Amino acid sequence: MIDMHCHILPGIDDGAQTIEDSLALLHAEQEQGIKKIIFTPHFNPERQDIDKFLHAREKSFDALKNADGFSDLAFETKLGCEIFFSMHLIEMDIAKLAFENTKYILIEFPIMNRPYGITRTMQSILDRGYTPILAHVERYEYFTHDPIKLYDLVSMGCIAQVNAAAVVNTSNVKGVNALQYINWEMAHIICSDAHSIDNRPPNTKAAYRFVEKKLGSQYKDWLIKNSRDIFSNRYFDEPVIQKPKKFLGRWR
Repeated sequence: MIDMHCHILPGIDDGAQTIEDSLALLHAEQEQGIKKIIFTPHFNPERQDIDKFLHAREKSFDALKNADGFSDLAFETKLGCEIFFSMHLIEMDIAKLAFENTKYILIEFPIMNRPYGITRTMQSILDRGYTPILAHVERYEYFTHDPIKLYDLVSMGCIAQVNAAAVVNTSNVKGVNALQYINWEMAHIICSDAHSIDNRPPNTKAAYRFVEKKLGSQYKDWLIKNSRDIFSNRYFDEPVIQKPKKFLGRWR
């Protein structure tokens, strides 16, 4: 399996702070059955210089690669980043920010308020031949309370990602939950978004098992295939998306 959203590189964002933290997370990833990883530290175009960020990312990755025990884990790895949404992406060289050797780019939105310019910015990225992956879509209240807003972006060609923890924990969710997005084929990949062993550990195995139990093995297999295609920069098969409908006050 593949994890393409995690904060495991040491000392570069709010994820792993030390080499020891990183190695502990990687061992946990291995226990989950993960064999391929894309490292995606946070990048904010409004606050960070892109070249300084890329230099810091390379330095952090080199430190991890040279750490005792890293090579024994035998992961296939790539570099990427989780970009906080900005309309500056329209003007930026997004090739530097995409997943290594692919045309896929991971983008995070603000949690509470839908920012101005999402549609225009996503269309600009698509027009340049890149595919936006929308990070942890289950977190955004403007999507969970009105999933048509996410439906419109996915219909444009964006890909939606949900966090593993959100898939298995839907008990207190208000509005649409991660499993519903998968059922509608509006969410296409599951990732860990791992930050630390104590607070946000890798847990993709439980999420895939939950999907298989609730929706069937075909959904689990579809999600895994999608991750493989993205990692290998293959063409992403567009799903037959079910448009959410509201009935008696609930989205179905």
